[in-house]
Amino acid sequence: MGKKSLVKNSIFNMAYKGFTALFPLVTTTYISHVLLPEGVGKVAYANTIVAYFVLIASLGLPSYGVKAIAQNDVDKEQRSRTFFELFFINLIATLLCIVAYFLFVNHFAHFADRRALFNVMGLMLVLNIFNIDWFYQGMEEYSYIATRSVIVKLLSFVLMLVFVKDREDYLIYALILCIATAGNNLLNAVQLRKYVTVSVLFKGGSGAAGGQGKAAEGLHPGHHMRPVLVLLASTIATEVYTMLDTVMLEYFHGDTYVGYYSNAVKIVRMTYTVVIALVAVFYPRISMYYKQKNQEGCNALLSRGTQILLLLALPCALGLALTADNIVPLLFGEAFLPSIGTLRILSILVLIFSVAYFLGHIVLTATGMERMILRACIAGAVLNTVVNLLLIPGMKQDGAAIASVLSEIAVTVILLWYARKYYKLTIGRRYVGSVCAALVCMAAATVLLSRLIEKDWMVLPVIAAAAVVYFGVLLLLRNELMMELFHKVIRK
Repeated sequence: MGKKSLVKNSIFNMAYKGFTALFPLVTTTYISHVLLPEGVGKVAYANTIVAYFVLIASLGLPSYGVKAIAQNDVDKEQRSRTFFELFFINLIATLLCIVAYFLFVNHFAHFADRRALFNVMGLMLVLNIFNIDWFYQGMEEYSYIATRSVIVKLLSFVLMLVFVKDREDYLIYALILCIATAGNNLLNAVQLRKYVTVSVLFKGGSGAAGGQGKAAEGLHPGHHMRPVLVLLASTIATEVYTMLDTVMLEYFHGDTYVGYYSNAVKIVRMTYTVVIALVAVFYPRISMYYKQKNQEGCNALLSRGTQILLLLALPCALGLALTADNIVPLLFGEAFLPSIGTLRILSILVLIFSVAYFLGHIVLTATGMERMILRACIAGAVLNTVVNLLLIPGMKQDGAAIASVLSEIAVTVILLWYARKYYKLTIGRRYVGSVCAALVCMAAATVLLSRLIEKDWMVLPVIAAAAVVYFGVLLLLRNELMMELFHKVIRK
């Protein structure tokens, strides 16, 4: 199949990621006022536990699957063979995890008083059987992904408004979250027939494994297992230090502090998701270029992607830190004021996450160096565990935030060290200088305008004005990327 336009893919993916990020922010704003910190914390904790099992069930497919499909997209039969090999790996792993999860939550005394909630959230695990977004990303079908996501999320938000009315409705809220996941995954399964053929399931033979040659017949999932399991181990290590903080907060201080922390994390993840949306679509193409040994193409994509990340991640991180005291009460209400300091600490992760993902995870996965990701993640998990144990008992949610920042910095440094030999970035000093100058002007505008805020909602026009100052200065300084975008808009 012909490759899609990267510009169009970026637009669709930004719309998809932006809406996906905005959706939990909007729903959390409503849910936080209805369920209050305790109710939000209960659902967040249950979601954390089931996420561990979904993580194991998914193996490393969300990352590896994109590369495998992108690199084996020669014809429909070859693509189908690769898909079913990965699908059956996911199916078996998910079925095993379903059994383990329901035994765990129904026989462990710790969950006795919230068993109904954990059983409802278990539907997330059942629906993982049809979690094949990696296939559509590998196919670069970002228009389908964006359209599907918007429709499903709008319907689920309507359900929340209709059925979640008071603080005792947290079970209904959990069920609606599962329904949203069901909509996405079931639509994936229905749409699949356009791209794969089931005839490969009935072809025998012992040829080359899954798409590694035209003579290959039958399914050979075994050759995927090593990279999949390495990525699984990396993901587990990552999730240890991204979920352990929630578990430890609940253990030491209860659901309320989980609510404070989880809402701050949601804002950061929403921002980070939007930032990387424009460059995430580069991953399938970068994987294809590395397989074709097109180093020039890889360097060009990675340099452009890094420019985009710097242009967006830096002002977003700084903006969150400067406006946290208005953003938190505006979105979540006065009950969540303790989240303000937590959000300020976590804001730096917008930049750290972006760099680690684009110049670390993408490069090392595309080049088949998944084991290097594992090493970095293990180091991060160990550091995070130690710092959490030291800081959470005394500093509560702020201690968890500090632990997350320190561990992510360590992981990013290690990833960049391993990945540095696979690319050469070409980003001029003038480009970096223009971004820094625009940041200084944006910060000054934000601080000055913030003094005029009397109501929390007034932070929105302040953010808009700061954005105008930032991009205006970039244009005045003739920033390379902004000038290119400006000329394209003028031509259109």
